[in-house]
Amino acid sequence: MASRALTRRLYASVRQSTPLLTRALASDVSTMPTYSIVDHPVTADVIKPEDYFAVVKLAGTQYKVTQGDVVIAEKMKDAKVLLLGNVNQTIVGRPLVDGAKVRARVEEQTLDAKIDVFKKKRRKNYRRWNGFRREVTVLRVTAIVPPAA
Repeated sequence: MASRALTRRLYASVRQSTPLLTRALASDVSTMPTYSIVDHPVTADVIKPEDYFAVVKLAGTQYKVTQGDVVIAEKMKDAKVLLLGNVNQTIVGRPLVDGAKVRARVEEQTLDAKIDVFKKKRRKNYRRWNGFRREVTVLRVTAIVPPAA
């Protein structure tokens, strides 16, 4: 019985201290930057816009892109930049890199290859064929714009 009472007191103290802990963590989070920069010890003369790469999130899928890449994705609204990098540094978003943009041109909006679905119940003369083609967008990345420093 003594151990049960001790356990109850312990859980009660944890429940009481949790709101204070979450408030302290929330105040620290609001002052944190939205991305972090990691420098690499490589010396490059001039960084060209073509040297950047980015990890973007399109329709729930992440893609690593550079300038000139062709991406085949589902119908999309906007690209969210999660990570940006070049030879000298990498910018990691928390969760996104504010101010960074990936510009892309829509080359084509088409349908993907057909997926056939066949359902059958044996000995019942039940057969059904269904087909499905998802809409896809073919994009060409035209520019990767880093955030203003």
